[in-house]
Amino acid sequence: MILTTSTNLCWERPDRSIMPLEKAIPLLAQAGFKILDMNFYDWALPGSPFLTSNWRSWIDSVKRTAEENGVSFIQGHAYTFDYAALSEKSSEYQSQQELVERSLDCLAILGTKVCVTHPSTRRTIHLVKDSKSLAFRYMKRLADYAEKYGMRIAVENMCDKFSPYQRKYFVSFEEISDFFDTVNDSRLGLCWDFEHGLLMRHQQEEILYELKKVLIATHVSDSLSNVDTDLMHVPPFFGRGNNWSSIMPVLHKIGYKGCFSFESHNFTNWLPDEVLVTGLELCHQIGQKLFCMANSSNLIVDDSNNGR
Repeated sequence: MILTTSTNLCWERPDRSIMPLEKAIPLLAQAGFKILDMNFYDWALPGSPFLTSNWRSWIDSVKRTAEENGVSFIQGHAYTFDYAALSEKSSEYQSQQELVERSLDCLAILGTKVCVTHPSTRRTIHLVKDSKSLAFRYMKRLADYAEKYGMRIAVENMCDKFSPYQRKYFVSFEEISDFFDTVNDSRLGLCWDFEHGLLMRHQQEEILYELKKVLIATHVSDSLSNVDTDLMHVPPFFGRGNNWSSIMPVLHKIGYKGCFSFESHNFTNWLPDEVLVTGLELCHQIGQKLFCMANSSNLIVDDSNNGR
């Protein structure tokens, strides 16, 4: 298992300005994170170089900065959109999907081998059946695209929206298990988001055991609220609490070898520049503590390039 963080841990500043990756990567490396999870969910906002015709030179610059700081990428997060809300023949769908594929192109340049993405929900009276059918086709096609890079697609477990309430697909154990039983494709796996599991009050230890064969990625955070997004995505032990003392040994027992990737940006992104590295270092130390909680000499913090 590899201690990792999303690049969003060092992204937005308190004044809402965006820190360039060429500046963020050295700070993350200084804090101890040598393996990063490139997040295109952030870098598709207006003004991003990812959206321009110069996207390739931008990602080449990111790669050079990473190499200069001894940093590598194993897991990444694709650009995502609500594909269930658009007709596949529409120009909007095509332009959105072009960005998805561009994000995979960028991740391949960085050397990423696992790419996380979101399933969408089709809002019909047969929500689960229709959403599953659509996800089956969409994820298969995305896996076809990623296969040329030797990259696997990790489908992330979702969380219902609570205020106002809105049901989502790929939330329950039954939905997730049924999807992977049906798709039966080794190019596809599961990204388990612990905060989503917390908000849905899942029995996460049991789910991890049951889904161990398809688990290839994780997102790590806690939450202080199930309705206020500014109070979500905080570091472990800062929220209302996942039971990390029981979760961590399970990850060891099932032999999980992928990334343990922090998504706790609503802590560090509010910190002033003067104490930002201290906050980043704290997140790294929390990661080390979580690994120790597995109570096994075989489970170590691998945050070097040897973890690839």
